[in-house]
Amino acid sequence: MSIETPTNTSSSMGQAALYSQGSLNFINRGIFDNDGNKAKLAFDLNGDWIYRQGGPGSAEISFGNLEFTNRFTTGAANSHADGLGTIAIDNTGIKVASSFTESILQFDLMYNDTATDFDTSGRTAMMHAGWIGGLTDTLVRVSPGGVGVNALSPKTQGLSVLTQWGFDSDFILNLGHAGGNDTQLQFRDWRHLGNGSGPMLKMEMALDVLQDGAGSGGLCFGVTGQTCVADDFYDTRADAGESAFAILLRDSYLRAYSESIAVDSLANVDSASAYDWSVILTMGLLESDILVYPGGPYAEPDGFRLDAALMVQSPGYWDAANSNVAAMRDAAAAGWETNSHFLFADMGADVAIGLMNVDVLWNADDLYLVLGQDDPAFPDLPSGMMLSTDVLSRYQVRGLLGAGSPSDLGSDVAKIALWDLNLSANQFRFVLYPTTASGSEALGFDAFMNLDGSSYLTLAEVSSPQSAFQLYNVTGSLGWGNGSITVRSENETADNLPSLTIANKLYIGENADFGQTGANHLDPLIGSLGFGDQNYGQIAMPGGVWHSEIVAKIPQ
Repeated sequence: MSIETPTNTSSSMGQAALYSQGSLNFINRGIFDNDGNKAKLAFDLNGDWIYRQGGPGSAEISFGNLEFTNRFTTGAANSHADGLGTIAIDNTGIKVASSFTESILQFDLMYNDTATDFDTSGRTAMMHAGWIGGLTDTLVRVSPGGVGVNALSPKTQGLSVLTQWGFDSDFILNLGHAGGNDTQLQFRDWRHLGNGSGPMLKMEMALDVLQDGAGSGGLCFGVTGQTCVADDFYDTRADAGESAFAILLRDSYLRAYSESIAVDSLANVDSASAYDWSVILTMGLLESDILVYPGGPYAEPDGFRLDAALMVQSPGYWDAANSNVAAMRDAAAAGWETNSHFLFADMGADVAIGLMNVDVLWNADDLYLVLGQDDPAFPDLPSGMMLSTDVLSRYQVRGLLGAGSPSDLGSDVAKIALWDLNLSANQFRFVLYPTTASGSEALGFDAFMNLDGSSYLTLAEVSSPQSAFQLYNVTGSLGWGNGSITVRSENETADNLPSLTIANKLYIGENADFGQTGANHLDPLIGSLGFGDQNYGQIAMPGGVWHSEIVAKIPQ
């Protein structure tokens, strides 16, 4: 996998292998007939997809035990009997559509740091993910034309892909362990947010190659319309003299959530009783500009780095919630059914708590994916799957902190504060690796970030946004060590309650020591403290080590 330019002819994005077997059954009237539902389709694939950076002997990650199937059916209510759909070519490109589809995509994320040559043995399973069940009103379009260069049109060469559908009554999402006890979180009973209609999930993607300073036209963060002020505008462009593979999302969303959760081993979770609890994670508007370049860090020829701006938004909410006009503040959440939310919910009691009408920003520059290599700048970090940059990695999350009814997040809400957290780092490392915790297989993580002075946290009064507690101009180092994420079913805990545990050591300031020396940061944590327009001085934490263990349990 490579992209070459006159100044970069030897770098590669890495090597990949697919071991697979499967079948395809396709029947249509004509080859590509667009006149109604005349096509039958059944496709299945089983195997392993493996990726490495470098030649034989390099560390490998893989989607092991990969299963991918799609079939036109008559829907979950009819036990997914064989059905009909449309496979056609029209004036926009290739079209695949069906009223009902049964779809499975599941795999184990696996890691092997002692691989020889695309090995399917000797791997360590890290996590399992599964997308299983029925989809409704499925539409997939593949059209010619990628992105416009500095304009919305005309399109450049490339591909545009539209996918959209709803979730049928049997659709589930599995997330959990891939080894040991195989404990899974299974999210069931998906529904629209509020009284929404139409597709629950929609993705509009453009795939293209941008060259020598070209961009997509940029993205505006958290606002309505196509124009914004400079602070809200993110213009991601290909580096001068370089070519980048561009992955762009526009007008995409997830406006649905699960109403129940089951927890058990992978073998038993389908028959396990569900709890009337949920994690509500909706994306009102999802957009991104991601540019991928070949070549690794430390002058390595294989690997890739990326520049990215990715946004999950509730357009217009933040400006309205911070308005000086009371009527605008009161109406800020009017579009809650098409906004973004992150909530923990007791569905039986119709109560949820968390962040509502959220905007989330991830902005990165020169971010590398590194597999199985020790980092010479941070020699005490474990190897694994590492994200690394010495330029920029920024995360911003803002919205309304509060509680309310999932069925009406527009009016039936207890408003606590307007939350705005911005973490901007000029040096960042994050590594995932297989580990164990309390005798169970777990997903391990370590991390480091050096805050660059533009980081802050504000908590503002909802009725008077100018009355805000502020911790701002934050600089210094933070580290996370010996981290683990573990899921346990009721059969594995002393109190018979399913649990999710996130444990780690938090290193502050000069204790965020992963062996870095020289110009690499190991700085005390310092920030300014204020309220409203008043500055109360600075606070500092030269160092410290905290043990953190967050345990979320589902009560009976």
